[in-house]
Amino acid sequence: MGTMTPITSQIDQQAASPAPAFQGSVIMVEDDHELREMLAEYLTRVGFEVVAVDTGLKFYHALAEQRFQVAVIDLGLPDMNGLQLADYIHQNTTMRCIILTARDAVDDRVAGYDAGADLYMVKPVDCRELAAAISRKIKRATADQPVRESNQEDCWRLNRLHATLVSPSNAIIPLTTKEIAFLQILAAAGGQTIPRDTILATMGYVLDEFSQNALESLIRRLRRKIEQTAGHAPILTRHGIGYLFSAPVILS
Repeated sequence: MGTMTPITSQIDQQAASPAPAFQGSVIMVEDDHELREMLAEYLTRVGFEVVAVDTGLKFYHALAEQRFQVAVIDLGLPDMNGLQLADYIHQNTTMRCIILTARDAVDDRVAGYDAGADLYMVKPVDCRELAAAISRKIKRATADQPVRESNQEDCWRLNRLHATLVSPSNAIIPLTTKEIAFLQILAAAGGQTIPRDTILATMGYVLDEFSQNALESLIRRLRRKIEQTAGHAPILTRHGIGYLFSAPVILS
C-alpha cells in the first residue's frame, strides 16, 4: 500500500481554514485502514461528503442507502477484485469512477479502463491531486447534464398538512411525524448544512449516543423510502458535521 505525500501537513493546513463549501459526495473503497482514514479526513476537510469502507460488500450496502457522485476504488480488496466494482458502477450507476491502486502495470491500467474507470491513479498520490481529480469529475458530470430553467416544477414540496413529500416528478412519499420534523429543519435551511446536534435538539432528542443512533436510523429509512418512490433522495450527509437537503424544496 502507498502513502500520501505529505498528508499530515495538508490536513493541518485545512484545519486552520474556514469551513469549505460543499463539493460533492464520494464513496471510497480502500482496505488499508490508515490510508482510508487519512484520505477520508482530508477530503472531508476540503468539502466532500465521504463514506469510506474497506470491502466490496460494504460498498454495495452503502449504495443501497445513499447516492454518490464519485467512487474511489482500490483494486486489491479482501473480498473481491475492485474491477468488479468498477464494472458495476459503469453498468448500473451515473457515478464517475477513479481507481486508486498500487498496481502500475500497463495491463492493469488497460483492465481498469476496460472495466469503466474514468481515471486510473497509482499510489502514492498527493491527496490534493486526488481531491482535484474528484472535483473535476463532478464538475464535468454536472456540465454534461441538460441545463433546465429553475422553477417550481423543479422543486420538491413538503406538505405538512397531508404529511407527504412530493418529488419534482410528482411522486408522493408519505411521512411519519418524525420524518416531517426532520425534513422541515432541512428545508428551512435553504440548502445549508445543519449540525447534527442542532437537529437532535430541535427534534426533542437527548444529546446522547442512543439518540444519535435513532436519528441515523430515521434518516436511513427515509432515504430508502424516498428512493423507492422517487428514484433519488436529496438528503446528504456531511460526515462529522450534519445533514442538508441538496435540492430546492417548498414548505406548505
